[in-house]
Amino acid sequence: MRESAVSRRPLWLALVLSLLLLAVLLYYWYRPSADTESTPGPRGAGASMTSSVSTMPANRRDFPVHVSALGTVASLANVSLRPRVEGTLESIELEEGEWVSRGQVVARIDDRSYRAALAQARGQLAQDEAQLATAEADLARYQRLGNASAIAVQELDTQRQLVRQYQGMVAADRAAIESAEVDLSYTVLTSPVDGVVGIRNVDPGNLVSSGDTDPILTITQLDPISVIFSLPSQYRAEIAGQLATGMQVDIYTSGERQHLASGQLSSLDSTIDVETGTLRMRARFDNPDAVLYPNQFVNVRLQLEVLPDAVVIPETALQTAQDGLFVYVVDENQRVERRPVTMAASGSSSVAIASGLEPGEQVVVDGVDRLRTGMQVEVVSHSLPGEQPSTQRASGDGSAS
Repeated sequence: MRESAVSRRPLWLALVLSLLLLAVLLYYWYRPSADTESTPGPRGAGASMTSSVSTMPANRRDFPVHVSALGTVASLANVSLRPRVEGTLESIELEEGEWVSRGQVVARIDDRSYRAALAQARGQLAQDEAQLATAEADLARYQRLGNASAIAVQELDTQRQLVRQYQGMVAADRAAIESAEVDLSYTVLTSPVDGVVGIRNVDPGNLVSSGDTDPILTITQLDPISVIFSLPSQYRAEIAGQLATGMQVDIYTSGERQHLASGQLSSLDSTIDVETGTLRMRARFDNPDAVLYPNQFVNVRLQLEVLPDAVVIPETALQTAQDGLFVYVVDENQRVERRPVTMAASGSSSVAIASGLEPGEQVVVDGVDRLRTGMQVEVVSHSLPGEQPSTQRASGDGSAS
């Protein structure tokens, strides 16, 4: 019995110590500390924490609506200079890339054989004109003799026929001279347009002819120049109505980072592309400094209309959700409201709102990812991200939505 009592004592002692240790741990776990009393837990932090945001006011102004497209610069005249007569290419008068004026000599073909042909045709004309003059003089004499019945009628008719024959020969000679003069003129190749000389395909000294596949060189008109682009056919009637008044077209570099030129819409294609549902258009631009070059890609923008007195906000303020578009509005108490809106038109940096927002209301433009309806916020800036707080942002143009 003594041995049994002694063996149970360590077990009870271990159990009591374990219970005491557990009680101490529970006490320290649930005891409120000074830190937890002064610092809210996760729920308290969400309820009292404020978020820093940037806002800008919705403003009322006229909002231009634009459409944009990708365009390709195209020359209004691209002339392949080809020989019209056969001969040795004697010289090319201009360097590659040099500006050329309309009517300026570009190349020359050896003209000696053509000058000789012209001289021969003129000599033949002189000979036939002399024979015609003799025949006409004989005919006049025969007619006088005929009146006096001193010559047969048949002989008089023969002389008349001879005069007509020489008249035909003279006419043919004059046509031959004109043809020879044309051939001679073809030995001097001139530019039909103002433009720039391209890279030549034939060097001086080579034999050229009208049947050659490649032109001697190409001359491309650069000023004025055009841009060809396509827009959805839904805009055809609206754009066609402004075609006669000279609808302005602006072109930019990629991403509209730099404005290149302003021109006028000049023509619309006669058919709509059935595969894409688009209509090709051409705009003309003055290009004295050759800023635009053929086959260059540019961004094209046309103003369709102007929305008067539209409510306009920065594009960064407009948010998208499954239930539609919305903005975060900050009220006078610095609390956030999620406001559904309807968009009328959009631009590269601003949006026109059709409904859901009033002018003067402050919309959040930065910090929207942390916001919830009813949250208290701190407005730290009235400018867009990346701008100085005092910067007044220029109003952006719109584009059709």
